Amino acid sequence: MAEVLGPHTILERALPTGVDGTKIAEWMMQDGISYSEFANAAALSLGNFNASLVTKWGDLFGVTEEISMEYEDGQSVTPLGEIGDTGKPDLIRGLTKGHMIELTPYGGAIGGSRRYFRDARAAKIAATIKSITRRAEWRFEQKLLGRLFTNTETLIGSGGYNVPWAKGSSATVKFTPPSYSGEDFTQSHNHFVGVNSASLGFGDLLNQLAETLDEHGHMAPFIAVVSKADVAMYNALSNIIKIVSPGIQLIDRGGATSGAQYFVNGQPNVTNGTFARFQSDYGEIELRASSRVPTGYAAMAKSYGVNVPDNPLQVRVHPAEGFGAFIVPETVDDKQYPIQSLNIEMELGIGVGMDRTQGAAGYLVSGGAWANPTIS
Repeated sequence: MAEVLGPHTILERALPTGVDGTKIAEWMMQDGISYSEFANAAALSLGNFNASLVTKWGDLFGVTEEISMEYEDGQSVTPLGEIGDTGKPDLIRGLTKGHMIELTPYGGAIGGSRRYFRDARAAKIAATIKSITRRAEWRFEQKLLGRLFTNTETLIGSGGYNVPWAKGSSATVKFTPPSYSGEDFTQSHNHFVGVNSASLGFGDLLNQLAETLDEHGHMAPFIAVVSKADVAMYNALSNIIKIVSPGIQLIDRGGATSGAQYFVNGQPNVTNGTFARFQSDYGEIELRASSRVPTGYAAMAKSYGVNVPDNPLQVRVHPAEGFGAFIVPETVDDKQYPIQSLNIEMELGIGVGMDRTQGAAGYLVSGGAWANPTIS
């Protein structure tokens, strides 16, 4: 499995070979911080950032070094035939489809001249690192949520595609989900669902997405990423399970005289946006809010753990780099200030995994027509 880059690995890359160690030790920035001390602080900051991405989103993805995925494509399924005393089993050949995940480098830099590091204050450089990691988080979440929520197929090379969940007949890479539990599917099967807000609501949206996963054998609990703008609407649903601190002894329902109200002990998770759970017709759903998702949209997936290959999305990384942001120093022939620029880079691509039925996206809108959202 690809490495999630921690402070020690990042620090090794931040201290370049071929540079005089004494001069590195002598190099002090304006407020007396040496390059080695700064590199150590930067490595710790980036290591924490990399770990935070796994903490926040790791139960929706696994990390892979593979460029492509190959998996079963559905076909007509009949029961196994009987074998007579002299008979032989029928020859069966499974059909497969595949897709690819691109690999793109991203980055920002600190410095640019010997005068920058000569006059730099450690606080200024630390603020720059935080700014770059915020931009890296933005890029990562845009790509992850974009793959989770949109049915776009991205061309890779001349014939490869980064594909969405089962998209239906409009797909370039047409996919038929395998039959499950007596239910057959066709190439028109679609995991991007429009729900008519004129007659239905957010509870119906969650139920339809849960049914879409359940019919392929993915069992609750599920994770649903929804718009932060819709949190109040979700909290008003009758089947909502609100998260209440264990320290609360009394819950006043404000004069309500009928209807059940459900609660679970715990704290809302500010790290990944979890604010409540919903008891759907197909089991429990954890609700997570994101400001990057527009109002009316929800995406649901089945998680099998943190950073495991069975998760719905896969983050492709380069074998030589690993997962997360890292430091690439650019050196110059200057004995006093041998580092010209500190490049903070990350190289990745995000696609669906081996099971294109493991996620679904829905849009609650008047008329019920699906449209891809713009992930901010």
